[in-house]
Amino acid sequence: MVILTGDQMRAAEKLAVEDGTSFEQLMENAGNGAAQSMIRRFGELLVPGANILILLGRGNNGGDGLVIARVLLQWQPELTIDLAFCLEGQLSPLAALNLSRLEEYPQIRVWNQPDQQTFSMLCQRSCLILDGIFGTGFHGQLPRPAALAVQTANSSSAKRIALDIPTGINGDNGLAADNSFQADITYAFAAKKPAHILKSSRFLCGEVEVIEIGIDQQMLGRAGGIILADQQTVRPLLPPRRPDSNKGSYGRLLIAGGCRTMTGAVLLASQAAARCGVGLVMAAAPEQALLPIRICLPEALQCSLPLAESGAVSPEAIPTLMEKANGWSTAVLCGCGMSLTAETQQLVSDLLVDNAQVPMVLDADALNALSKIGVDKLKKAQAPVILTPHMMEFSRLSGLTIDEIRENRFEIAARFAQEYGVTLVLKDATTVIASDGRLFINENGNPGLSKGGSGDTLGGMIAAFLAQGVSPQAAALCGVFLHAAAGDIAAEKLTAYAMLPQDVIGCLPDVFKQILL
Repeated sequence: MVILTGDQMRAAEKLAVEDGTSFEQLMENAGNGAAQSMIRRFGELLVPGANILILLGRGNNGGDGLVIARVLLQWQPELTIDLAFCLEGQLSPLAALNLSRLEEYPQIRVWNQPDQQTFSMLCQRSCLILDGIFGTGFHGQLPRPAALAVQTANSSSAKRIALDIPTGINGDNGLAADNSFQADITYAFAAKKPAHILKSSRFLCGEVEVIEIGIDQQMLGRAGGIILADQQTVRPLLPPRRPDSNKGSYGRLLIAGGCRTMTGAVLLASQAAARCGVGLVMAAAPEQALLPIRICLPEALQCSLPLAESGAVSPEAIPTLMEKANGWSTAVLCGCGMSLTAETQQLVSDLLVDNAQVPMVLDADALNALSKIGVDKLKKAQAPVILTPHMMEFSRLSGLTIDEIRENRFEIAARFAQEYGVTLVLKDATTVIASDGRLFINENGNPGLSKGGSGDTLGGMIAAFLAQGVSPQAAALCGVFLHAAAGDIAAEKLTAYAMLPQDVIGCLPDVFKQILL
């Protein structure tokens, strides 16, 4: 599934027009498709004498609502419909055209910027309220008349339907204004938009139904877009298990991490990697971090690393790590539980950025070290690199604030990945992957994953697929999707409150069963 930003949707519409479909026909298709869905879903409410309220802006989103009004009246002439224009200004040509087509219907009542008392009356007598005020073009805060309309609609007992994007939500980044429209269902025209997926706004959209408007999938793809990570995307990327294989067939992963005070991170990463099919896992860590591995994961090989006085891995470990990385492993994961010290910065600089010749995943304190030594070091890497920062870590790497990143996460992620030649896994409630000029978004997962150790688990999973020889893009996609899917199973079994990262690892077999069967 392709997710389109507002600009990409407009580009797709332009392609459709160039191919012979008029903008007028696209609007007709959108309105007719939404009206037919309303008839299927809410036909029992649309009885003779029932009233519908349509909140309108002045643009083409309002035009869609006017088409819906006409189609519903053609289906059930004994409906009454209130059209409430909530913004000042001149109608777009298509909106004006479709308003003129309603002049022959006496069941239509038009209201221009009604006051609160009138809005309350209109909402009270309506069984359905449609929101066609802004659509994909909104950003910032709502003008007072629109805010008044939305606030009154939200307090109504009527079913609430949004056209394309609920008013108050920025369709491209999911940022929502105060008192945004709270939809029971949102009709996404042609394709879902980022706001339908991002968890900051998804709950305001209710159920999202895509309405075909006459633009085929090939044309939507030509407009660009963000690819949804789902089972269909991930299944063909999983490395097959051959009947004649052995442990050497599935790669060797070196996990370098740990320090005196953080002894569980390498264990979680190692357990997660082992559950994702890698042939051999070697945990390279201080003795304090190897002890739980000896107890809980006997399958893992171990490499003891010396400590510096700071409690971090000593630079004396670099020759050993270099030998294991380039002479033994097929991929490296570095940073889990390492702590941020001068020694960590030296290790990341000297070993994994300047000299490693196998693909690597930099996570946690390796990312923090990278922000200290300079991200330009990535341009010297001799092998593919995957970065897995959460928002704060990416803020340090990019020099942008978290608010700036969330305002434009897709463009920023894509630009960073391209500039530094990396695969970027930008972790958040909704994770974004930027790799090789393409963008992916993951919509599964839940708040139970918001616990210490989840990042270590994800890092181990991504690195396990990388070690098995899949591309960095595929490794990131598989790891992110499977991690969130296992998290959803863990939440179902244990609740989002009680689940732990180790429970997510324990649910990985259930996810593989779902995907592979």
